[in-house]
Amino acid sequence: MLTKSSQPRAHQDEDKSSRRLLLMGGSANHWGGVEAFCDRAADALERNGRWAVDRIPTCTAHLNPSTFPAYLAGMRSLWRRRRALPDVAWIQYGNLLDLTYVLLAKMMGMRVMVTPHLGIGWRSQRNPLLRWLSYTILRTADRLALISPTQEAELMLPHSVPRTMIRTFLPKQIFDDAPADAAMLPPELQLIHAGRLSAGKGTFLLVDVCARLRDAGVPFAARIIGSADQATITRLRQAVVDADLEGKVTLVEHLPVPELIKELQRSDVLVHLSEIDSYPLVVLEALASATLPLVMELAGARDMVTNYGGAVVGAGAPADDAAAWIGALDVEKLRRDRLAVASRTRADYVWSRCAAALDDALEACVA
Repeated sequence: MLTKSSQPRAHQDEDKSSRRLLLMGGSANHWGGVEAFCDRAADALERNGRWAVDRIPTCTAHLNPSTFPAYLAGMRSLWRRRRALPDVAWIQYGNLLDLTYVLLAKMMGMRVMVTPHLGIGWRSQRNPLLRWLSYTILRTADRLALISPTQEAELMLPHSVPRTMIRTFLPKQIFDDAPADAAMLPPELQLIHAGRLSAGKGTFLLVDVCARLRDAGVPFAARIIGSADQATITRLRQAVVDADLEGKVTLVEHLPVPELIKELQRSDVLVHLSEIDSYPLVVLEALASATLPLVMELAGARDMVTNYGGAVVGAGAPADDAAAWIGALDVEKLRRDRLAVASRTRADYVWSRCAAALDDALEACVA
């Protein structure tokens, strides 16, 4: 049975204004929610001035022979910190390999805080053996920092490890820019799907939804924005052609965050029929941009929709249910009410509140 390290802590009595954080997570060659979260959390903490942040990409996403050297480089980079331990090592847990960083950090005598970025649909939680292994390694952590209350129900988390609720970080552009004036939007309903493009993320379901809307005579325009491997892009383009949706559905390559936010702010509905996202950041980004999300029945996504607005469809016939909900929308009313949705979401996720919650969690880990 793995146990917590009994090695002495470094920097136990340092002044709080000079705390040192080692932030581990994300990959250098795959941009997504975890990478954005790490960037924004580091920015917020450094603006606060109480934490000096050191970063190590774990490079565990889509691990294969070509990316394995980057994963090993991350482990070596962590090992080189053994002579000057940080006050806290904060590790982002997106897949089981991220937990190898937890084990190494504990062996080195570091205080470790772990934030999960996965849900019940991930393989490490579906497979009983991997679920037990995840639970066992998480028992060695000093603290868990959860980004959603739904993670308590979805994940197998050790009761012996204290936990703190923190908040995810939305792009700063959301707070700087106002949503598009409803009067300036095109008359037809504006649909958007954004993120890493894949079947699991619901990308191909959007094409099915659009085909049903076209057949029902619902005026709309849809944009699919994101990146994927070339095979997925080829399949997606062919799916649009096969459904005779050219001119109705536009494919856009990955956009920088400021441009993606502008696209969200001039959309009516985010169609995010993902089967795997535990707590999809793009759904919160849409809500804060005055765009209503339509999501699958997953705990984190349902929590967002329940709190701020949008709708949930079941897994039985998601394309049919999504098309029926979209087709029944009153576009004028939707656009009148959109600013209230954005205002509520922005108030809860303003950076000062998110940074304060994270700082509290880190201080609790040090204590």
